[in-house]
Amino acid sequence: MKKNKLVLDIAYDFDFVLLGVISAARDFTLAWSLNKYLDIHLAKQDDINYKFIKNDNFYISNYIFETEYSMVRLLKNRAIEFFNIKKPYLLPELKRYDYFVVLNGEFAAYYKECILKMQLVPEIQYINQIDYEALPSKENLLI
Repeated sequence: MKKNKLVLDIAYDFDFVLLGVISAARDFTLAWSLNKYLDIHLAKQDDINYKFIKNDNFYISNYIFETEYSMVRLLKNRAIEFFNIKKPYLLPELKRYDYFVVLNGEFAAYYKECILKMQLVPEIQYINQIDYEALPSKENLLI
């Protein structure tokens, strides 16, 4: 019997700026500080459940501020709950970062100003823009 193989070439739209944050603060404390310094209102959303083949899955803490033309998302890198997985990170190749801030729309256009304001946040020890194009697990950022 002849077997056919289906090959899909899907091009995802990675139209955002990714910032890596090193902070020992709890996620709600960091969200509160970002609200204060960026003049936004990050609100806790349902945790994101990533399910993989072989019943591996993990949950990531998720905060969002959204307007008509922009969005800011705060994601914790280390899973808050995980099952059957060896590397419970959103982006395992970037373990050193505790959080990721995803900027879309108007916030992405002014990401340098956002970084300057975020550097003033006492809970943030280090912040850096990340080039996600070469990351093997960049699809985890598509939510």
